[in-house]
Formats: sequence, C-alpha cells, structure tokens
Amino acid sequence: MALDVKSRKIIIGVCLIVGFIIFFYFAATAEPDAFHQLGFRLPLSVFTIIIALIDGFNPCTLWVLTFLLTLLLSVSHQRARVFAVGYSFVAVVYVIYFLFMAAWLNIYLFVGYVDTVRIIIAIIAIIAGLINCKDFFFFKKGVSLMIPGKFQKSLIHKMDMMRGIIQKGSLFAVIAASIVLAAFASLVELPCTAGWPVIYTKILAEKGFENNLGYYLYLIYYNLVYIVPLATVITVFGYMFKGKAIKEEHVRVLKLIGGLIMLALGVILIVNPDLLTIVH
Repeated sequence: MALDVKSRKIIIGVCLIVGFIIFFYFAATAEPDAFHQLGFRLPLSVFTIIIALIDGFNPCTLWVLTFLLTLLLSVSHQRARVFAVGYSFVAVVYVIYFLFMAAWLNIYLFVGYVDTVRIIIAIIAIIAGLINCKDFFFFKKGVSLMIPGKFQKSLIHKMDMMRGIIQKGSLFAVIAASIVLAAFASLVELPCTAGWPVIYTKILAEKGFENNLGYYLYLIYYNLVYIVPLATVITVFGYMFKGKAIKEEHVRVLKLIGGLIMLALGVILIVNPDLLTIVH
C-alpha cells in the first residue's frame, strides 16, 4: 500500500532527525589526527568542486534562467538567440557572484582567524540549513530563503517585457536586455544562496596562501564550477528547443540536499572545526 505525501514526509523527517543525532555525535567525537594517520585527505580542489556544484544547483537562479529560456522559446526558435540570452545571463551571474565572494574573502583576510567569527559563520550556516530543510516539508511557509514574492513579480514583469525585444529587437538588444535582467536577478536572489559563499570563503581564507593570487584563482575556479549546471541547462534548451521551468518538487529536493550539507558544515564549525583540516 502506497504511503500518502504526509506519511512519507513524517518518515523522512524521523530519518533525518536520527541521522542528524548520529552525525552530531560523530562530529563531536571524531579525532582529526585519526583521519590524517589513515591518509584521508580531501584536496581543496575537490572540495571546491563539491561545494560549488551543490551551490550551482541553486533553485532561485535555476528558476529565473529556466523561466527566461521558456519565455524565449515561446516566441523564438532561433538557436543563436537562445544561446546569446542564456550565456550572457550566466556571464553576468558569474561576475556578480565572484565579486560577492571576493568581498567576503577580503573581510576574512582582514579580520583573521577569530573564534567569534567562526561561531557566527557556523550559526549562519546552521540557520540557513534548517530553513532550507524546512522548505522541503513546508515550502515557502514562514521564513524562506527564496526570492521574495514582490521581487518575483518584478522579475516576471521584466522577463515579459523582453518578449517584444526577443521578437523584434536585434541580437545586440536581446543580449543587452538579458544582461540587465541577469544583474537584477543576481542581486535579488543573493539571500537564497549567500550561505555557501560565506562558508566557502571562510574555509578558503584559512588556507594561508603565500599571496592573494592563490585565493582569487580558487574563486575563479569555484565560480566556473558554479555555472556548470546553468550552462548545461542552456545547452539542453538550445539543442532540444523545448523545456519547462523548474518545478516545485525539484526545488524542494535541491533545498533539502543543500540544507543538510550546509547544516553539517555548520555543526562541524562549532563542535569540531579541526575536522576541516582534512581539506588541504
């Protein structure tokens, strides 16, 4: 007998609570030296890929991009325009996200390694993780790290205004409109994804590179990985000439996965930050 939605959510919730208790005990009691003796190390380059990909499946950005491409395909089937709009959108997202992360990195480099800062970042990560997990069970009810409704309406209005530009405007005009839209979208969706840049740049700042170039190369690397899911969506849309905006159930799952990992990192930062020394 198939379980109804409510029963499935209860079972998932119980499993998550039990799993979190087990993880908390492990995080609090694990000895970093034991991992080092076993030779277990996680290269910073691999850690960057993992976090950046998780961050890249950002429901807010995916929602804006897929909505925009769906609108584009409804009025134009020119592959050149699909790619021009999509990739110009992603390029702007890359630049703004890079600048946002660079700002956080410089704050950490200026402040240095302070326990108070670590605890504040951990609390931010835990709160953001709990809110994202909550959205799996109670989507958009109460506090939610999604694009606020008033900005969603504004975004939809701006995308709708692009309909005429897409149909009658030059390719240059279409790209320019897409850049403006991407800049606005990137700014209003920052609350949806700000947790990952805050956590990652904190960990990166503690790696002690000989000069600042090393930090910025990793930020470039991070953001290149971050846009991979977005670029993949554009490529699929462009070659298949069909697609649908991201669905609510997909958003729920993405937020749960991201929330759990963010919550785990937040707990580690509080109870046993030395565990992160396995990232080298």
